[in-house]
Amino acid sequence: MEKISEKKSPTVGEVCVNLFNNLNHILVGFVSIYMTYGAFKTGYSILTLHAILCALGYQLLMAEGILALAPGNVWSYFFTRRTKTILHWVLQALGAIFALTGMIVEYRNRNRHFRSIHAKLGLASGVFLIVTLVNGLTNLYSKELSRFIRPVFQRFFHNLMALCTFVLGMASLYYGYEKRWVRNIASTELCWMLKIFGIFTIFFSSIAALRNGYEQLRNIVQRD
Repeated sequence: MEKISEKKSPTVGEVCVNLFNNLNHILVGFVSIYMTYGAFKTGYSILTLHAILCALGYQLLMAEGILALAPGNVWSYFFTRRTKTILHWVLQALGAIFALTGMIVEYRNRNRHFRSIHAKLGLASGVFLIVTLVNGLTNLYSKELSRFIRPVFQRFFHNLMALCTFVLGMASLYYGYEKRWVRNIASTELCWMLKIFGIFTIFFSSIAALRNGYEQLRNIVQRD
């Protein structure tokens, strides 16, 4: 009688990563819902549009786009690699559109620009975001471009640029939670919660990207 193969038990590290992943979804959901609530509470304005687009662009769409490729991610666990990749691109593209639109409308609304840490980090993230989008398009054709650059280099560079974009954008949100618009809709304690949740989201969302980057770098070094 044929033996039924036993499923390999997850390691302690894998269990912890999966727990962090699920906790991250809760934190992302809380911030997204609260910022949406704040937008409805304050009503339409350019500042409200800027705040909600950038918050949802980075903390919801981009974070979930990164997590779509993470092993053990709860909502994409049973999807094929191709489906996960498509979802990753769609969420990242939507996040980029939201974030860039939010930056542009605020830029056009102000006479003085990039004076605060929040604004400077947002500008840096916007520059990296454009580079990441261009690199993302070339990454789609990595096989066709393999005559000029190895696909692993393309993937590593894209992973690095995307991670820098996300971290800078989330850091900009961190300082954005100190702005008057947020302080008008949230208490001091809630403002700190939004900031702390943002830090956790950076850490939890970056785990899979850092692991992928490490594997890509190791492949580059070993082949060289």
